Amino acid sequence: MTRLFIDTNIVIDLLAKREPFYEATAKLFSLADRGKVKLYVSALTFANTNYVLSKINNSTLGTVKK
Repeated sequence: MTRLFIDTNIVIDLLAKREPFYEATAKLFSLADRGKVKLYVSALTFANTNYVLSKINNSTLGTVKK
């Protein structure tokens, strides 16, 4: 089985659905879901992803008009 080390940006691309990378990233994670590849991430990926996604969500929430 192919083993791949995934960069933080790849995880963010998937979770934030960032274009133009989302489609390719979704395919990669689907391969892992079906057991075709095994994905690995750094322990820091969780903290970094949480930080970036919280910034994206906060900036999005700040633009909502009342």
